[in-house]
Amino acid sequence: MRIVSEPVCGTVTVRSQMGRSMENSCSGFLLDSRVGHFLTHGMVLSEHIDEKSHVFKKLQRNLYCSGRDVLKYMPLDVGVSLPNTVLKFSENSDLKMELGITPSSALTERLQENQCIQFPGEVCGIFCVPSLKNILNKLMPSDSWEFGDEQTNKNKKDKSKSLVSFNLLSCFVLIKLHEWVPFQSTFMVKPSSQNYIGDPVEIMSTPFGGLNPDVFLNSRSEGILSNMAGKNKVLLIRCVPGSEGGLLLERNNSSDSYDRPVIGVMIATLCWRNNEWVGLSMACALPDILTAMEAIPVSISPTVSNLILNSKSDPALQNLVNSVPLISVRGSWGSGFTVGIHGNEVILLTCNHVVKDCSLSAVRIKWPSGNVYSGKLLYRNVSSPAFDLALLSVKVRPSDLPSIPQTALVEEGEPVFGIGHAVFNEEYDLLPSATSGIVSKVHRMRNKVVMVQTTCAIHAGASGGPIVNRQGGIVGVTVCNAKDVSSGASYPHINMSVPMETVLPIIQQYLQTKDINVLEQLQIKDPYEEGLWGLETKQRGPKFSSKL
Repeated sequence: MRIVSEPVCGTVTVRSQMGRSMENSCSGFLLDSRVGHFLTHGMVLSEHIDEKSHVFKKLQRNLYCSGRDVLKYMPLDVGVSLPNTVLKFSENSDLKMELGITPSSALTERLQENQCIQFPGEVCGIFCVPSLKNILNKLMPSDSWEFGDEQTNKNKKDKSKSLVSFNLLSCFVLIKLHEWVPFQSTFMVKPSSQNYIGDPVEIMSTPFGGLNPDVFLNSRSEGILSNMAGKNKVLLIRCVPGSEGGLLLERNNSSDSYDRPVIGVMIATLCWRNNEWVGLSMACALPDILTAMEAIPVSISPTVSNLILNSKSDPALQNLVNSVPLISVRGSWGSGFTVGIHGNEVILLTCNHVVKDCSLSAVRIKWPSGNVYSGKLLYRNVSSPAFDLALLSVKVRPSDLPSIPQTALVEEGEPVFGIGHAVFNEEYDLLPSATSGIVSKVHRMRNKVVMVQTTCAIHAGASGGPIVNRQGGIVGVTVCNAKDVSSGASYPHINMSVPMETVLPIIQQYLQTKDINVLEQLQIKDPYEEGLWGLETKQRGPKFSSKL
């Protein structure tokens, strides 16, 4: 008997039977190939549920709604598209022989005509993942965040529809497939405790859902884990495009799907915060979904197994993630990193605009360990928009003493990470986030690097954080992204950093001599260089501007 040792993914389309033309589609995957259980995300029902519906009220009250209630109050036509290999998997299946099941002639004809095969199905349960619901309520309250197409269609949506969509983010839908031909399959699930910020990941999903599954079925995209939240790391935040219900997999150099265990399930692929696009997607850890399923009254036997792996996390990257503090002054915040240590005194490099109000209020520094300290300002570059830097000193506990990170020469085109406390301030108690990209441009003047541009997704709060290459060497200090002042649109993947290879020798000279006058070399007076940092155009003056 052949056992398929990889997840089988597909897409589901849901239509109303009430004569309305509403249709939704999402990605999903086979949870149990023996009986035909398919799991997808709750947003597939967003056009079919309203705040006053029986299904929504029951879901709110019990965190579960049975398929019987769905059928009674919300009759739906459900179709699931899977790759045509599922029938090939079943050809030699002992289960098919034991049960005397063979594919129908209609199913066989559809198989010959298409790259994918569609099965009819029905909803047999909707359930909520409590741990995910709690995290979303804390990190992403509905009055500040919007998801999916809410922003583009916000004039067409009322508050009640947004409330329904927000609540469906923590829900999943179990579908029973009809005309199913069983086969044996299993796939590995990675424990949440073994996930780390910066880990390489990929999504298997069907962009645009049921629009044209023959074209888009089970497309792949890749990125990294940017951050995680919750006791069991239930929420995985990353920076790659994808589709709700798609699988988040560990990524490595192998082409074998068996070597890519499942990490989680995508729940949101487009996010806006206070009307500004945030280049983050979200997933829920699969172990938490499976735990929530144990509480629902449906007989389910997922064909999964836990996998114990040696960590593939990069030690150099993890050391940096755990040594980038959050720096706040009067409620606004940014990031920083270590450039020197004297006993228990740590010298931090950050951005001038992060601490611009330090004369009015103390500098508060929260270490990744959770310990909070008061910082002392050593220097601010207030004379020029170029090299927008500041130095702080802070006395920390011995357990928080970091190692001084390595720096590196920057190379155009090299892969890099941006590390910083973007989007979420200290009340959320998160480690700094990491985003990935490349060095898109290195600007030089008179054989000196004066600006580094990257494609990492950079958002408010990341200012002062390091730009790090794959070897763990810091190549830049994040300063800003680009913002169109006429439209107000931000471009998180277009951002500027101060080159470490240019400023570090000056900082090291100051640390050795304690002569504050040494730091005057950071005050750039060249008009062209100032214009470069001001993103000025020759025609109309400043066109773009942003500080984070």
